[in-house]
Amino acid sequence: MSDTRPSRAEIAVLSLLLGSPAPQRQVGIADATGVTQARVSQILSAADALGWTERGTDGWRVRRPRELCERLVATRPPKVEAVESWYSLDSMPRQIEVALEHAAAQRVSLHVCGDWAADRVAPWRIPDIVYLHADARLELEAAGFVPVDTGPADATVVVTVGKLAPGLRLDPAIATAMGGPAAQAWPLAPITEIARHVLADDRPDAAEAVAELEQRFLLARDELVA
Repeated sequence: MSDTRPSRAEIAVLSLLLGSPAPQRQVGIADATGVTQARVSQILSAADALGWTERGTDGWRVRRPRELCERLVATRPPKVEAVESWYSLDSMPRQIEVALEHAAAQRVSLHVCGDWAADRVAPWRIPDIVYLHADARLELEAAGFVPVDTGPADATVVVTVGKLAPGLRLDPAIATAMGGPAAQAWPLAPITEIARHVLADDRPDAAEAVAELEQRFLLARDELVA
C-alpha cells in the first residue's frame, strides 16, 4: 500500500479481503472489485511482504486484521467525483429509505455510510447526518429533497459520488453477526469506509465510536472465520 494516498485499487482489494470471512481467490477478488488480475496480484504481493495477508491452498486471507483495519481507516480515501448535499424534513431513516428507492429507480448503486450505517451494527451515539456513497449522481428533488448549496453542515443527507466496486460492501454475514437481521435492511459500505465517515464528522466521541465499531467488526469476523 502506498505510504501517502493509497490508490482506489489498493483500498478496494484490501477492504474486500478484510471484509471477507472466507479466503478469496485472486480471480474472485478481481471480479468483485473491478481491478485487473495483474493489479490484484501486485497489491496482494505487496501486502504479503508487509505481513498483512497470506496465501493458502484455499485462497488469500488477512493475517493481521486489526492492524490492516486500522491502517485502512487511517488512510485518506481516493478522490471522489462530487459531493452533493440535500435537505429533507422526513425522519432520517425515512430519508435513507427514500434515497435507496430512488437510487434503484435511477439504476444508481448506493451504500449507507457514516453514523447511520454504524448504528445498524455497533450503536454508540445518536446518528446525525446521513452519508451515502453512490456510483453516479443521484437526483432527489423529485423525492421531496431540497439541494443545499451552502455545504454539508446544513444538509440532512450528503451523497459522495464515486466508483463503487461491484462486490465491495459490509458482508451480510458479518453485518448480521454484529447487529442482527435488522443490519441487512440497508446496503452498508465496507466497515473501513463507515469508520472514515464517522471520523470525518469530527464529533467529540468519534474516536470512541470508531473503536467500538472496529471491535465489534473484528469479533464478528473472527467468529465467522473460526
